[in-house]
Amino acid sequence: MRRFSFRLQSILDLRRKEVDQRRLELGAKSQRCASLQREIDDRRARRRAVLTERHAAGTPGGSDLAFWQAAEAYAVRMEQEARRIGAELADAEKERAAAADAYRAARQKADVLERLRERREAAYVDAQKKDEQHRLDEVAQRMAAGVRE
Repeated sequence: MRRFSFRLQSILDLRRKEVDQRRLELGAKSQRCASLQREIDDRRARRRAVLTERHAAGTPGGSDLAFWQAAEAYAVRMEQEARRIGAELADAEKERAAAADAYRAARQKADVLERLRERREAAYVDAQKKDEQHRLDEVAQRMAAGVRE
């Protein structure tokens, strides 16, 4: 039995490579989003920690006033950084969504060719089985005819 050959195999291979490339791009974009979210969480945790420490230091007075002012300035800076990173995260999420759409489109193109390949291969195998059965029937008929003579 001859081996099945799909004429569009090279195109299917290219589509599969494109799917792999899009998957890697999507992974990188997702990783960047996760990293930015961790940075936001870190900034907010630092802000909470300094505010908690400031409240634990007692009421402002004398030497504590400078600490309170520094703690407040640090908390404000951490919140500003969290907001700035949040804006970066929003842009990164848009890029991730675009990468996800590109991956989905590439996957659909590859799936169409994959299904076509599977259908053609199934038809090829069926035709080969029919051809083989036909040959076996001919051999059986010849053997039967030879026995009768």
